[in-house]
Amino acid sequence: MRGHRWIWMVPAVLVLWGCGQRPQTPLSMLAPGVTPRDLQDRVKQFAPAVIGFDTAALRPWEKQVVAKLIEASDVLHGVYAVQVSPQNPTWRAQLDTTQGLGKEAASTYYDIMVGPWDRLRFDAPFLDVGPKPAGAGFYPPDLTPVDFDAWLKTHPDDRPSFTSPYTLVRRRGVGLVAVPYSEAYHDDLDKAADLLRQAAAVSQNASLTRFLRSRADAFLSNDYDQSDMDWMDIRNSVVEPTIGPYEVYEDGLLGLKASFESFITVSDSSASAALEVLKSHLRSLEQHLPIEDRYKNPDRSFESPIRVVDVVYTAGEARSGVTTMAFNLPNDERVRAAKGSRNVMLRNVAQAKFSRILVPIAQRVLAPDIADHVQFPPWFTDVLMHEMAYGLGPGVITVDGQSTTVNQALRDHYSAVDEAKADVTGLHNLTVLADEGIYDDFFVRQAFAGHLADLVRGVRFGASDAHGQAALLQFDWYLDKGAIRYDTASGKFNANLQAMMLANRQLATELLTLEAQGDYTRAGQLLQQYGTVPDALKQAIGRLDGVPVDIRPEYPVHGYVDAWAGGDDE
Repeated sequence: MRGHRWIWMVPAVLVLWGCGQRPQTPLSMLAPGVTPRDLQDRVKQFAPAVIGFDTAALRPWEKQVVAKLIEASDVLHGVYAVQVSPQNPTWRAQLDTTQGLGKEAASTYYDIMVGPWDRLRFDAPFLDVGPKPAGAGFYPPDLTPVDFDAWLKTHPDDRPSFTSPYTLVRRRGVGLVAVPYSEAYHDDLDKAADLLRQAAAVSQNASLTRFLRSRADAFLSNDYDQSDMDWMDIRNSVVEPTIGPYEVYEDGLLGLKASFESFITVSDSSASAALEVLKSHLRSLEQHLPIEDRYKNPDRSFESPIRVVDVVYTAGEARSGVTTMAFNLPNDERVRAAKGSRNVMLRNVAQAKFSRILVPIAQRVLAPDIADHVQFPPWFTDVLMHEMAYGLGPGVITVDGQSTTVNQALRDHYSAVDEAKADVTGLHNLTVLADEGIYDDFFVRQAFAGHLADLVRGVRFGASDAHGQAALLQFDWYLDKGAIRYDTASGKFNANLQAMMLANRQLATELLTLEAQGDYTRAGQLLQQYGTVPDALKQAIGRLDGVPVDIRPEYPVHGYVDAWAGGDDE
């Protein structure tokens, strides 16, 4: 998701050095126990995948807009790297100048992970830099949740700024202060804002122009509400940018702070229109959520545009570790209440993952009659239902008489719980839509089969990843309820899809209710109880050698973006 340098690795044993031939010593920066060969194997977990799109869909002015947005994306990628760790630029420069066996693999893996910690291995360092602070670069490394709560208890007026998604928490003397992103990253955000304004000056779509200008203003004012509203109001634009601070996955301490990222995409209006019919069912889906009526939000906005797009370029958190294939934004509950949210499906990324990863997983770990059900259209629809489910259910809640949000109440458990909630609620919603005649029962069964394969894919992300935790929670729950079982003779999983639907509904009730109640303790209990990889799943995953964990995007737009920036066609 940043400016990766795509390098093919070679198994190096002997390397020419000077005029003689002798073994090269391993890179001195490697963490204890990490070998050059190990790093090469880790790089191979990410299969290079060209993420192409139809350049003919863009008019000359749209190509100029895209070129400026890519420049701005690269700037924000640097900001994200500092959010991961303020030392990232120093370590990256040191890696560039240090020689040794394994350097190329280390550099490539560093770029994939945006830092020296392995996101697939509980954030264990692969370079000798020590453990990653839970709060990444958002808080002082030694700050604990107890310290944070104690400060707010004695300084209640600081709560809005300290819990804002757009501030850093820093020590000042013996106290703590909140530093707005607009101040902490001023120079980079000023540069990105200027590039967005240049894109706006070229744009011939009024709604796109309005968003680009208001988002540029937000970078410098630290107030993102209006630009989030303007993003929701983008209409009839082939170029669809999503750029700014959004997700809170990187904040493993409190789950509050948003990371910068960028998706530059090209929309497919006909494919989007084919799915727009689902919007009219959102109110019904809210009413049919498997929770008590008092926890439902029938009066919220159900304006939820659905966009099918092809990715042109990504940066920031969107290109760290596992590649995103769909999203639902904005996350601000105030904006959701007023405007709803937008579901964006990254079709070319999803197609690459389905063919390169999901189909091989299904063939190796699922019984043949279940694996045969795994098809792209129902699986892609399941991904859409996941995204739509983010905008349903509890948002602003009351805990101990105080108004808060699910995010703030669940803190460090929020990301994993909300990912699982979106999964199981989305699948439940598919069954509701089948009852309403939108899908047939066979299509729903195919979606559940594809989801089971997807859970195996997700578990491979590791338990330090919110998506990995969410996948493991669901997989263990289905096993516990007898909906899936492991056949030792074949070494594959089978499923009673009807029982899986029932177990899924039960889990949806559990997760939606704890979110409505802001029950931090119950969230932790669930993640612990259903957070162990069972032996059967370990055995199944062990048979996935050669199947990539994820893709490593290559963006051909780099080949002609310079010409586009100057107004020339490629």
